[in-house]
Amino acid sequence: MKLRRTCDYFVFCLLISIWSFPAIALSQSVGYTTAKCIPKEVHITYGDTTSEVVIIWSTEDQCIPTKVQYALNSPWGLDQTAPGEGRVFEGPDKKKNYFHKVKLRDLQPSSTYYYKPSSQRVTEGPYMFKTAPKSASDSDVHFLVVSDLSSTSPAIPTLNEEASSGKYAAILHAGNIAMNLSTRSGAIGDDFFHLMEPSLRSVPYMVAPGPDEQEDGSYFHYLHRFSYGEWPISKDKMWYSVDIGPVHLISFSTEIFFTDNGQYKASQHDWLIRDLKLANTNREAVPWVVAFGHRPMYCSYEDPSLECNHKASEVKKGLEDILYRFGADIVIQSYGAAYERSYPQFKGVPVNKNYTDPLAPVHILTGGATPWDIEYNFTNPMPKWCAFRYTNRSVMSYGRLHIVNASFAEYEQVDAESNEVFDSFVIIQGKHGQFSIEDLPENVSATIDKNIKDAGGKPGVLNIEEIGNTQENSRIQKLLQGDNRNRLIIGVVAGVVIVVAFIVIITVRRFRKRRRTTRRWEHMDINYGKKFYSKAPDKDEDNDFEIDMSDGTEGTTKLLNSGD
Repeated sequence: MKLRRTCDYFVFCLLISIWSFPAIALSQSVGYTTAKCIPKEVHITYGDTTSEVVIIWSTEDQCIPTKVQYALNSPWGLDQTAPGEGRVFEGPDKKKNYFHKVKLRDLQPSSTYYYKPSSQRVTEGPYMFKTAPKSASDSDVHFLVVSDLSSTSPAIPTLNEEASSGKYAAILHAGNIAMNLSTRSGAIGDDFFHLMEPSLRSVPYMVAPGPDEQEDGSYFHYLHRFSYGEWPISKDKMWYSVDIGPVHLISFSTEIFFTDNGQYKASQHDWLIRDLKLANTNREAVPWVVAFGHRPMYCSYEDPSLECNHKASEVKKGLEDILYRFGADIVIQSYGAAYERSYPQFKGVPVNKNYTDPLAPVHILTGGATPWDIEYNFTNPMPKWCAFRYTNRSVMSYGRLHIVNASFAEYEQVDAESNEVFDSFVIIQGKHGQFSIEDLPENVSATIDKNIKDAGGKPGVLNIEEIGNTQENSRIQKLLQGDNRNRLIIGVVAGVVIVVAFIVIITVRRFRKRRRTTRRWEHMDINYGKKFYSKAPDKDEDNDFEIDMSDGTEGTTKLLNSGD
């Protein structure tokens, strides 16, 4: 009896196990899928305007569909949904990366939004962000400025705390992101976004490529981890602009001068001219132009390998004259081992000895937020264009740019360890717009001309139309001609109209010539002696017409008169 009970219990347990196994397996499978689809490394950026915010994240598997639930002013009841796209990207090392992108549109300015990214119905959050103020000259905006930030930098907690203040409209990262994104098949990039996520999921992350983003010219992780305009970004469009309050912000690439044989230089060159010309038509509403990229045009660091120490460089040739001509107020670039700022200057010549109504761009070389081992030091003496410089040594630093109003801006460079401000200055600009050598004192313009000549250029000639081949020059000239271009278009249209009119007139005249052999009676000249008349066979009325048979000879006249 006891044995029977034991057997019954064994059978019962076996049946329970068989019945529960699918449920356990399903539960484990669901748990595995959920873990693989958790949105990670969330970061946001602006779209074409600040009324659009793009949200990007990664997952461990493909995990589609992709969407974002969001709402204005409340983390509860996220009643709006924006669909997106998820893509699989395979890197040069054949490792698969799973990224997701959603764009939120028609957002209200100066507002707080809450959102949850979702991949295959697995969500994270809610997170929040604040939209930028409406483009107006009386709105102030703050920017956090970083460069050369590694995934192991001790400055990351400081930057996250700084960004959490809620006052920043954007984080500007001037290249060398994670140092670098592709290391260990992208694991370094994953670590960086994981550590920086508290900042990047709440403050729009605006980036520009540096040497660490090149990846032997493929830019793979840079093109796929970020999005502005299109996704993935194409190598011939690694630049963009957006109006953020009173600031027209431009991100440019210095790396195109050193990869792909420079084949994309002309594309950025043309785009930058068009963008700045358009921005200048709107300077009353958006007065400040701030441009940022990585490699500096000028520096006083004594490292002989740095082009910024040379009178001529690819970066100077490709960017300096355009940014000067079209009135960029501030140019932010980087050399991680040092911080420097210039007086308003052009061609290495300070055109002001202060920052009141600058007559040229102010160059800021933001220091790196990662410790550096010093191999070199600054040149001695300090060049005349340089107003302040500071060697990083073991110090990590970052910048704060505050555009207060249409005419007032202030900049601070901060020690990331002590939070002490070691440099600050104020720019007062009441005349935003294009700069011109003709507006400078004669001795200053003469020095600029000398420096242009020493660098291999032509004195008095800006290097705006000398990049690219003849066809590119022709296009650039049209871009710069303004009213002349309009006149050309009008002239071409007028020429086409004249040609069409001429063809129509010739056609009509030929048609009339063919019709002259059959003319109506009332239109004939009275010259009966040389005309022969007959009834038109196909006409029922008013069919008197003439056929001109006379060639004016005597024989023809007798023949035609023989019927009288």
